[in-house]
Amino acid sequence: MRDGATQVRRGAQWRRHSPPRSTSSSSPGQYSLAKIIGIWAAVTAPMALGYWVVTPAIAVGPYDTVVLATVTLTVGLIWQFVLAMFILRREEGSMGPSAMARRLWLQVPRDRVTGRPRKRLLWLLAPLGVAFTLNMLYLAPAVQNLQQHLLPGIAPLPFQDGETLFSDEVAPQMVGAWWFLALFMTLSIFNVFLGEEFIFRGILLPRMQGVFGSYDWFANGVLFGLYHLHQPWTIGGIMLASGLIMSLPVKRYRSMWLAVVPHAIQTVIVFWMLLGLMRGTV
Repeated sequence: MRDGATQVRRGAQWRRHSPPRSTSSSSPGQYSLAKIIGIWAAVTAPMALGYWVVTPAIAVGPYDTVVLATVTLTVGLIWQFVLAMFILRREEGSMGPSAMARRLWLQVPRDRVTGRPRKRLLWLLAPLGVAFTLNMLYLAPAVQNLQQHLLPGIAPLPFQDGETLFSDEVAPQMVGAWWFLALFMTLSIFNVFLGEEFIFRGILLPRMQGVFGSYDWFANGVLFGLYHLHQPWTIGGIMLASGLIMSLPVKRYRSMWLAVVPHAIQTVIVFWMLLGLMRGTV
């Protein structure tokens, strides 16, 4: 009995002094460069093909182009969600809320020192939202103009820019077209949350440190910009916004919400513009 008690005490001491076992959430397996590029290509190619190949081949005139481009982009974004869920299930064995929170950082911001959730850090959404809006209204257009000046061949084709939707050829046909507003909202949900954010800030960003080190957030922003081959004239401005305003805060505080909420600002603005278009007041 005495020897047994001694062994129990020694076992307790060993467990007390031994380092904690690492888990997949605290020390996640990092992706190789090939895997990062592979996932990037898997979400980039469908968007570019739909916008530059499928849409011009089928659409006739500006109205058809606007509608079909919106449809192909929506399909591409839904594919991103499907791919993200496949990867999540393969890596975590589950697609439940706890797996999403752990793997995709779909959680309250974490304290950088203790790693504990801190709801008060949600105040960061205010300055991030302001920064995203200023970038969208001023900095990104300036970068886009500079990019088109330096690379004049990278510009929207006829009927492939946002202004076409409000042109004389398209706007009258959109009055009362509430189905298009529903299509836009579907696109937006996958654009600012279930598609792009799940892939870039959820799947990729937590696994990029092994290749890019402390600059993983910067590399994530570059990849997100280059992903926009379907709208290459926007790449420069998007790199700035996604890197500094979205990827960096998400990495520092391990919360995807710090990117999702600012990203959704553009949806709110466009929604009200489309609502006016549907009502015939724009």
